Amino acid sequence: MCVIWFVVHIPMTVLLDSQSVLPPHMLAMLPQQLKDLLQWHIKTNNDHLVRDNPIWFVAFVWCEVAVQLPFFFIAAYAYLAGRNWIRIPAIMYGVHAATTVVPMLADFYYGQGKDSPQKELLCAIYGTYLVFPLLIALSMAFSRIPFPAERKKKVA
Repeated sequence: MCVIWFVVHIPMTVLLDSQSVLPPHMLAMLPQQLKDLLQWHIKTNNDHLVRDNPIWFVAFVWCEVAVQLPFFFIAAYAYLAGRNWIRIPAIMYGVHAATTVVPMLADFYYGQGKDSPQKELLCAIYGTYLVFPLLIALSMAFSRIPFPAERKKKVA
């Protein structure tokens, strides 16, 4: 399950989330369908964070692109191959990713998004990025050896 989480996030980060931080000349290289998809999300879900790009949100997206994106490749391999060395990095990822979502959820409930009729939907969408990373961190924190020797898979 964790492998799927990390693999799915690679294209999502590169093709969608990065649109919040790409300079205009790089944004112009993206297919119009991807830009339209993001605009559809903004309009349908009234996502003011992606629409307005407050500086703190942009900082979190930069963290996702610069720190989490490379980690997604490493984590996908490590989980697939059953590598125990991923334990501490996975805890760090899970805590970092979950922590970045807390201000977003707070904004939906107490900030600019508090009066949005889509508040609960946005919290459900963003909440998955709190819950799953937190579960990853907790499962690794309570597993001294997450991949016992008999479960290790051979990956070239």
